[in-house]
Amino acid sequence: MKTPYIFATANQKGGVGKTTTAITLGSSLSIFGYRVLLIDLDPQASLTNHLAVEPEKLEYSVANLIISGSFNPSEAVINKYRLKNGGCIDLIPSNINLARIEAELSVSTGGGLKLKEKLKFFYDNYDYIIIDSSPALSVLLISAVAASDEVIIPVMSDFLSIRGVDLLLSTIDKIEKALDSRCTYRLLITMFDRRTSSSIRSLDYFKNKYKNAHFNSIINIDTRFRDASMLRKPLTYIDVHSRGALDYINVAREIIGDFNNGVNGRRTKDE
Repeated sequence: MKTPYIFATANQKGGVGKTTTAITLGSSLSIFGYRVLLIDLDPQASLTNHLAVEPEKLEYSVANLIISGSFNPSEAVINKYRLKNGGCIDLIPSNINLARIEAELSVSTGGGLKLKEKLKFFYDNYDYIIIDSSPALSVLLISAVAASDEVIIPVMSDFLSIRGVDLLLSTIDKIEKALDSRCTYRLLITMFDRRTSSSIRSLDYFKNKYKNAHFNSIINIDTRFRDASMLRKPLTYIDVHSRGALDYINVAREIIGDFNNGVNGRRTKDE
C-alpha cells in the first residue's frame, strides 16, 4: 500500500496564516502533478469556507469520518479541483458537528487516534494529505498531530509570535509523551515584510533558534491572499505569478526536494 506524506498545519496563535498555508501549499503541490487531500479539522471551518463550501449545508463532514464506525469514508470527500497534469485537490470539510464530537472523543479510549486510523482508507488515492488543525489545545489538535508525519508551524515574522511558538512546542511535547512517539515539525515564516527591521530581526532570530527545524523558503506579505480569500479559491489558481503564490511554490519545491533526497522533514530546534 502506498503511503501519502501527511502534514498538519498548527499554531495556537491566530492570524498567522495557518489555513492559508494549508490551502496554498496544497494547491502548489497539485500544480506539480501531486494528488492532495485537504482536511478541515477546525470547527470554525475556515478551510471549508475558503474553498467555497457552505458548512451548514453539508450532508457529511470530517465529524462523520471520525466518529461513525459504519460510515463510508469516501462519502466525506468533496472533489474540488482536477488539473490536466494529474494533480488534484480534494476536501474533507468541517462544520459545527466537529465541536459536538470533541467531548465524545475526549472520553473515548484512543479518541485522539481515530483520525489516524480512518486516513488509511485514503492511502492509495493521494500523495499528500494536509490537515488544518484546530488552534485550541484539544483532542482535535492531538488528533491532527497523531495522524501527521510532520507538523508545519506557520509563524509571523515578529517577536510577538515567539510565545505562540513556544506554547505550541510545549503542547507538542505533551502530545509526544501521551502518545509515546516523536513528532517532526518545521517552522514556516509567514507575512514577512522585508521593509521593516523588526521582520528582518525576527527572521534571523527564528532561523538561529530553530536551525534545522524551519523551511528555507519564507512567505512574503502579499495583499493577493485577501483577494483569494474573497474569491474563495487558492491563490495559486488565481495568480500563479503573484509573490505569495511563488513563495508557496518554493515551499512545495523544498518538500519535493526533501523526498527526492531522502529527507522526510526536520526534527528539533537544537539539531
